[in-house]
Amino acid sequence: MRALAQADSFSNENHQADWLVLCAAIVLLMQAGFMCLESGLVREKNSINTAVKNLTDLLVSVCFYWIAGFALMFGTTSLGLVGTGQWMPDFSSTESLAAFFLFQAMFCGTAATIVSGAVAERMRFHGYLLTCALIAVFIYPVVGHWAWASGVDGVNQGWLENIGFRDFAGSTVVHSVGGWAALAACIAIGPRLGRFRGNGRVREIQPSNLTLAYLGTFILFFGWFGFNCGSTLQVNRDIAPIAVNTLLGGCFGGISAVLISSLRLGVPEPKSICNGLLGGLVSITAAGNMIDPRSAAIIGAIAGVIVILSEWLLLKFKIDDAVGAIPVHGFCGAWGTIALAAFIHEESLPAHTSRWEFFSIQSLGVTATFAYVFGGIYGLLRLLQWCYPLRVKAKTEQIGLNVVEHNASSRLLDLAVSMDSAAKLKRLHPDCKIAPEFGTAVGDLIASFNQMVDQICNDQSALEAATQRAESLTVILDESPNEIVIIHAETGRIVSMNCGARANMQWDEDELPELMFEDLFETGFQTLQEFRHSEFNGDRAFTQRTVSALRKDGSNYPASISVQHADFLDQQVLVILTVDMTDQEQMKERLHAAEKMEAIGLLASGIAHEINTPLQSITGNVEFIQDFQSNIQHILTELSAPTCSDAQRKELASQIGTRRWSRWINESGEALEETQDSIGRIVSIVNAMRVLTHPGANTKASANLNEVIRNAAAISRPRWRDAAAIHWGLCESEPLIECHANELAQVFCNLFVNAGDAIREKMREQNSDCLGEIRVVTTVDSNGLKIAISDTGNGMPESVRRRCFEQFFTTKPVGQGTGQGLSIAYQIIVDRHGGTMEVTSDGSNGTQFDIWIPAEGMSSNRDAQSNNPSTQCVDQSC
Repeated sequence: MRALAQADSFSNENHQADWLVLCAAIVLLMQAGFMCLESGLVREKNSINTAVKNLTDLLVSVCFYWIAGFALMFGTTSLGLVGTGQWMPDFSSTESLAAFFLFQAMFCGTAATIVSGAVAERMRFHGYLLTCALIAVFIYPVVGHWAWASGVDGVNQGWLENIGFRDFAGSTVVHSVGGWAALAACIAIGPRLGRFRGNGRVREIQPSNLTLAYLGTFILFFGWFGFNCGSTLQVNRDIAPIAVNTLLGGCFGGISAVLISSLRLGVPEPKSICNGLLGGLVSITAAGNMIDPRSAAIIGAIAGVIVILSEWLLLKFKIDDAVGAIPVHGFCGAWGTIALAAFIHEESLPAHTSRWEFFSIQSLGVTATFAYVFGGIYGLLRLLQWCYPLRVKAKTEQIGLNVVEHNASSRLLDLAVSMDSAAKLKRLHPDCKIAPEFGTAVGDLIASFNQMVDQICNDQSALEAATQRAESLTVILDESPNEIVIIHAETGRIVSMNCGARANMQWDEDELPELMFEDLFETGFQTLQEFRHSEFNGDRAFTQRTVSALRKDGSNYPASISVQHADFLDQQVLVILTVDMTDQEQMKERLHAAEKMEAIGLLASGIAHEINTPLQSITGNVEFIQDFQSNIQHILTELSAPTCSDAQRKELASQIGTRRWSRWINESGEALEETQDSIGRIVSIVNAMRVLTHPGANTKASANLNEVIRNAAAISRPRWRDAAAIHWGLCESEPLIECHANELAQVFCNLFVNAGDAIREKMREQNSDCLGEIRVVTTVDSNGLKIAISDTGNGMPESVRRRCFEQFFTTKPVGQGTGQGLSIAYQIIVDRHGGTMEVTSDGSNGTQFDIWIPAEGMSSNRDAQSNNPSTQCVDQSC
């Protein structure tokens, strides 16, 4: 900076004082630029606080600079380190000095305001003002004295100026001072909350208003012409070249940042462009009129690169600069000061100093400034923190400094605070609504927010009610005695079990993650999967009837399982409802026995009549044979008597030879045959009853199925003989099959009785005496034995045929049927023997039951079966 004493005088004709006042006013406008730039780059909740700091730091710095700073900077030098005298100067008699003070006060305000952007969003307001006061009194004036002490009288020289240090408009004296002070403050108070994460990642905090930031950049660009051009301290020929260098340095710095950010990020980053331009302006400030335009362009372009690289370096060391003030003012200020040695005109070099010597001087000035400013500010702030905390509390930082430090709010901020409170509570309440404001964009937004609050509150109420119902249902399901097991749909791994399942199966909850489907059920999971994929239809549940469930101790029990698809904890699962069928199985056995005894009871009277008829025949024949035997014995006694004469013998012989005796002899043979037939009839009925009433065993045994069917027909004959005749078509191979014979006999008895009842009902409806027909056909193939039992009764309608195998379903009047017969028959064939049982009927002309029993160890009673693989049937009637 050229000394005032070197100028002619501040005469009216040269208007030097007017020129400095004008440039000071332009530099003052830079405060507005800093305010717009920094307010736009911080978050909305801190924008007012940042703007207030930019205004008040000017007030504080000007006041303290007038009180003591100007004297320390331009007073009589003491060893070239600091000035003395001229405290609170009076400029009323010295127009030129007043203009010079005005210009320098703006420089001091600029140095102080640089710190505000770097420490934005976390430094307490009063702490920041104390920092500005320290800069205005102890930092900027001291460094300014080192480099510019001769600015007033041309006599005093600071130690840097004395050795040849040059800084035309303050790249180091103003900007690096502000940048290094900002660096010290950022380190002393630490980064913003959440800026640096534990995994090493850096959280990007987005600017609130880039448009405002760019407006501030333009204002700063304009103000820089007053900053640099005014540093001539007079109107001369250097002004235009300085303005050109300023323009080129800023533009090349900005375009350099565009290129670098585009290469690094793929897009030109807006904040980097602003800071690149400002970095170019800062770096060219040291050179002024001591370089040519080409050098200005190079210095500015390199400054744009330095801005981006230094920003990366700060993040590497976890130093949080909110707006990039340290790279722009600190690093670029140092670069511009040192670069002057490389690009300065030869004639502008200090006397008797080479370019390399000048480079050393400039580097020394930059280093000394950094050491004094950084060390001084950091030490003072650390000392100050002992008695006054400089950083706001974490809650204040989260809420925002606008509200906490200035009680400044807005409708938009009220909306943000309300939304933030709702987010923390994780719910909305009617109190979250904001008083509406009509006729503005924010008012419309608030109205929409209030509508959303009402809707969400209604939804929350419904959700809470649904949640309560779901929780109640969860408790009910978890405490249900029925067993609920949730398994992964594809792997079969157990996901969860309710209390009922854990209690009955004896597993602890912490053991569930290790369990598979096969640990709980004897049925393999693959079998369940195959059944599920083949039978599952849409969202319909299916039941896999009865399986064996396993307990932890190895015991098992019968269980009925129902399976349903569901989504559970973001995975596809199968929900298995398991019902312990132990009691039901025991009840089924009792009902089975009761049905069996009921059938025997119903057949008892008919069986008694069946046995009584042959018994009467036997009784009559025995009486006849007894009489015949008595007559024979009498004749034999007479013939064997010693007193029997020949005449008597002839007479007895003549009696024996009569027709009567001949008839007696013939009838006695017939009586014996008839008695033998009657005894055989009784034996067959008794044998059939023995098979039917035998308790049976858990394991199957070999039995002649034709014989089982014939015995069933004999036992049930009293219930159908008055209504029908049986037409037999039994396979003559007399097959032996592994089965539960007594249970199958119960099935066939039930079918014969039902056939007789159906035929009898049809005879009654038609008022007919013609007997109906029951036809029984058995056939053998390689897979098993087929039995077809049909009748000519009145048939089953479709509604009855669909339900005929349901338990307790019957069409008979009360007291004439329990609805157990066909249900038990179905279970015996399907569950006990693994066969099938189907019914067909046209609803009016009879019914046919088709039974198939699989061949398990099936063999033939006749050799003909092995010689002739074709099935032979004998057709006979009874």
